[in-house]
Amino acid sequence: MIDALILDLDGVVRHWDRDHFVSTAASFGLTTDDFAAVAFEHELLAAAMTGRLSAEAWGDEIGKRIGESHGCDPGAVSAAFAALDWSIDDDVVSVVRDVRVAGRAKVALFSNASTRLEADLDACGLGTAFDVVFNSARLGVAKPDPQAFVAVAAALDTVPERCLFVDDTLPNVDGARAAGMQAEQFTDAASLRSLLERAGLL
Repeated sequence: MIDALILDLDGVVRHWDRDHFVSTAASFGLTTDDFAAVAFEHELLAAAMTGRLSAEAWGDEIGKRIGESHGCDPGAVSAAFAALDWSIDDDVVSVVRDVRVAGRAKVALFSNASTRLEADLDACGLGTAFDVVFNSARLGVAKPDPQAFVAVAAALDTVPERCLFVDDTLPNVDGARAAGMQAEQFTDAASLRSLLERAGLL
C-alpha cells in the first residue's frame, strides 16, 4: 500500500540547460569546470541546500569567489548564475497530473533546492502541480540523509514504508531506502508511468 508518491525535481521534472551553462561560463572567460567548482563547492552548496544561505546570498558568494579568483565583476556573475536556464519535462508533468486525478496517493515534490524553489515553480506554472512541495532549504536537511526522508514521510502523515520515492540520482534513492521507503531511480517519463501502473497508482 502506497500513501504517497514523492518525486525529485532536477533531473526528473526539471532539466537544466547545459548549453546555457557552458555559454554563461564562457562569457566570463571560464570553463564549465571552473564555474561549477565554485558554484557547487561542497560546503557552499550544502549551506544553500539546507537554508543556511539564502538563494541570493549563495549567488552573491559565487560572484565574490569568482571575482576574486578570475577577475570578473562579482555582480555580473551573481546575476548570470541566477539567470541560468532550464526546461520542464511535460511528459513527466502529465504523469503527475494523472496520478493526482486517480487519487490513490498524495503526490509530493522533494527537492534539494535553494530558497528560490517556490518562486521557480510558480514561474513555470507548477506552483500547484503537486499536493505538497518539500524544499531541503526549508527542512534544514537534504537528500541523501535518511533523516530528510523520515521528516518528509512524517509531514505527509504516513511512515516511510508507505512512500514511493523516485529520483534520478542513485545516492538519493539509496538514502530513501535506508529510511525505509520504496525507491526507484528515474530514467524517463515512459518508465515512470510503467512503474506507477505496476504500483497501482495509475
